[in-house]
Amino acid sequence: MAFKGEKVAKLLRQKGIKAKDFFAYVYPERTGNASFSDIKRNDNPKADTIERIADLLQCPIDELFDRETRYTTNNVTGDNNNVGNVSINSNPEVLNATIEQLQNIIARQDKTIEEQNHRIDQLIELAKRS
Repeated sequence: MAFKGEKVAKLLRQKGIKAKDFFAYVYPERTGNASFSDIKRNDNPKADTIERIADLLQCPIDELFDRETRYTTNNVTGDNNNVGNVSINSNPEVLNATIEQLQNIIARQDKTIEEQNHRIDQLIELAKRS
């Protein structure tokens, strides 16, 4: 199991957290420039630093490490839009886009059903004439 600075940088970007804000929270004593490259290179932080990173990202500490899972679980762990080890996206823009896509699919399906019902009605009329 290895801590991955690259994984932290990716999570920070996903959550819209800037590198300078990361360093201000995790390493308040540090001064100077801050970049995602510095975060990516940090593969061996102390335990208390890992805890602060997880607090900032609002994720389980496990999520900051690369390891193969040897078992699966259906337990819900944590909160903050995480179910097991799957992050649930609650970004309003993404959710609205997904809703719009689903509404378009439903509208197309409704149109297809309407067309099929119309064809059935036509066939019934033809059958009545015969």
